[in-house]
Amino acid sequence: MKKILAMIALVSLAAGAQAGLIEVQGGEIYTAPTNNNFVSGDDYNIGGNVFATTAVDLTFTYLGHEAGYNNDFFFQNDSYNLNNKSNAVGNSLSVSNVSAGLLDFRFYANNISAGLANGENKDFGSAQSFAVMLDYTFGGVFYDAVLYWDDSGAGPDDNHDDHIIGLNAVAVPEPATLALFGLGLVGLVLARRRQQ
Repeated sequence: MKKILAMIALVSLAAGAQAGLIEVQGGEIYTAPTNNNFVSGDDYNIGGNVFATTAVDLTFTYLGHEAGYNNDFFFQNDSYNLNNKSNAVGNSLSVSNVSAGLLDFRFYANNISAGLANGENKDFGSAQSFAVMLDYTFGGVFYDAVLYWDDSGAGPDDNHDDHIIGLNAVAVPEPATLALFGLGLVGLVLARRRQQ
């Protein structure tokens, strides 16, 4: 019985591993400037685009802003929105069973009627772009990714702190894996009963 419990514990630990659910492709690494009101001195990717490596459940959290512009963060064809003026810091939205691949989100600056979608991110020095930090702790909370929008106001100032979104991902369990795990447990129970 101890062996069975030990095996179940090991399988449970392995099932909880979620390395690399979110990745950035493209872009270049820059150090956040000192005029960024939230994360100066840390490195982030500007110009890269954000992908899920497998099917995931996502939670987006509004983390703050330093902007005069009224900015929106939209997800899944504008079905979900976190606005930097109408949302309180910490407000979040969750989306289940998002397919692997390029994540469908965009930032939008309402004051100038211009925005940028993931997949179209621009490089450093562009009027609008977003920066990404993977596996980052912001305000004492760990996020799989933190997205930093530069809405082009004040320059652009390239400090990417005009609208900040935290992203957490949890892998969606594959039904076949769960079925195999269940069958394995049933087999262990039956084998144990035969021995008794």
